[in-house]
Amino acid sequence: MNTQQAQVTTAQASRYLQQLCKHFAHKIPVEYDDRRGRADFPWGTCHMTAEDGVLTLRAEAPGEDELARVKAVVDDHLTRFAWRETLTVTWGPAA
Repeated sequence: MNTQQAQVTTAQASRYLQQLCKHFAHKIPVEYDDRRGRADFPWGTCHMTAEDGVLTLRAEAPGEDELARVKAVVDDHLTRFAWRETLTVTWGPAA
């Protein structure tokens, strides 16, 4: 399983986690509360954790192409939902 992680600094971590999960739930299986979320895409999974000031994203997929797709979908939606602020999403090896 290919895995990468990003930590996004934002005071709205819980809000964005819930917004992403609510949005994705229209099309794919999702589980979430105000601190943790999981979105199961057909090509991979994104685990989300909201802590004070930080939204952690962990993408998992069987192949590199699928992993890139999970990251792209999450990045695109997060950027749109957070249009009021400039977020930096930098993916790297999972801890």
